[in-house]
Amino acid sequence: MNDVPGASSLVAERPGDTADAPRRVTSGRGGVAGFLRRHWAIALLLVAGVAVRALVVHAYRPAFWFPDSSAYVRASEHLNPATAHGANLIGYPLLLRLLSVTGSISVVTVLQHLMALALVVVAYAFLRRRGLPGWLAALGVAPTALDGRQITLEHYLLAETLFTVLLMSALLLLLWRERPSWLVCGITGVLAASAALTRSVGVGVCGVVLLYLIVRRVGWKQVVAFTVAVGALLGGYLTWAHANTGRFSFTIMQGHYLYARTALVADCDRLQLTDQQRELCPREPLGQRPERADYYLWSDPNIQRFGLDQDDFVGTFAKEVLRQQPVDFAVSVAGDLAHYLLPGQKYGPDLTCLGNWWVMPADLRDVPGEPRCKQQLNRDGAFVGEAAPNEWTPSSRSREFLADYSRAVQVPPAALGLAVLLALAAVVWRVRRPGFRVGLDALLFAAVGVALLVLAVATSMLEPRYGIPSITLLSVGGVLAVHRLRTTFSTSPPNTPARIDGRAEHGGPRRETTSEKV
Repeated sequence: MNDVPGASSLVAERPGDTADAPRRVTSGRGGVAGFLRRHWAIALLLVAGVAVRALVVHAYRPAFWFPDSSAYVRASEHLNPATAHGANLIGYPLLLRLLSVTGSISVVTVLQHLMALALVVVAYAFLRRRGLPGWLAALGVAPTALDGRQITLEHYLLAETLFTVLLMSALLLLLWRERPSWLVCGITGVLAASAALTRSVGVGVCGVVLLYLIVRRVGWKQVVAFTVAVGALLGGYLTWAHANTGRFSFTIMQGHYLYARTALVADCDRLQLTDQQRELCPREPLGQRPERADYYLWSDPNIQRFGLDQDDFVGTFAKEVLRQQPVDFAVSVAGDLAHYLLPGQKYGPDLTCLGNWWVMPADLRDVPGEPRCKQQLNRDGAFVGEAAPNEWTPSSRSREFLADYSRAVQVPPAALGLAVLLALAAVVWRVRRPGFRVGLDALLFAAVGVALLVLAVATSMLEPRYGIPSITLLSVGGVLAVHRLRTTFSTSPPNTPARIDGRAEHGGPRRETTSEKV
């Protein structure tokens, strides 16, 4: 392949020409000015992303605080499944434990902001490697760089940022080359399992990735390496949990969580239950129950009578609801899922209040007589596991700007739903044309993003926070799908794509490729 002086040499980017082949970059002499000309869109995104995050760090020192934040800090002190009440898993508490030597909560939030920006750069490089033009690749990472809810969540002591980075790292590593080696698949398994040990919905994602490897027919060594890595980490954690709690489960509250979700639809007049199980029936009639499932986890007086030592029994009620009311439960899950992917969805007052925690406030004061619907700050910046008192905290110009920004700069649900449709179209449209692998990879990102949403609303509750990691996944999957469809609809005659290892995708000899600037 010939090099173009002063520029990076890549495989051809003509529509339909290299849809399946990652772009190969060789050294060039464009310098900083040439680099910025080629990558001006991502440069602008990074400048804006850094500026907004720097303002957040300045305006809201040291960190936003949610009730779960205290649980994570407490869990980091012991790192024991038996004491991880509210934190559930070990991944994020382990990170806090490692960073606790600094004595400053600010280190955690700054690191999380930097992790998100690094993810933007790596995801952009991946998309360019796949042949996407600069503007389209930048569009795919713009939500991660600029979405107001994403940046707000990075400033919390919560697990979502670490979870997103681990999961995206697993997918980007797996898809970086046309055919991953068994070692790459093993490392992917370690990253995916680490994500699952950070948020339990990641367990289902491991199954999605395994299915992708089988469909791609990457080789039995690769499938085994991924499976062994995932099994070793998750199995090891479950064994450790059993030794400390007597149960093979990822959380000591597994039954309570599932009860809270199924209590929203449980129709005890129709259910066949034991007398003891019937004591768990919600007191509120159907149609008058709270819209937030966590009411039946933390606030309902009825469930408070059943402690963690009865978690298995509480779970039997939930299983009976699932067995006897599967359609009602599925309809409820689908309705919750629609809030993440369809336009025109509205929240009730309780979920609206909860949603306000994931945008930035102009001030932090409470309104007397009303529920708190905004963030708290850590008390003194140390790893103390407490929030600051709800006292008057005046607004400022920077906070007012950030409050407006975080409400205005958001990816709408319709855009995420469109990304899912595009990914489906990319994998079924003209499957015999070159670029099918790009469509399959787009579908993987979309499938993982949707799987996270489904598992969250099916096993926990409808919560705006749980949808934020899927924004990154669906955005990358959406632009990959657009690239696949653009090349498919091109009138240019398709050519056999070149693989980066020098062999044609279907076993033919390697062809020469043209060179052009990024």
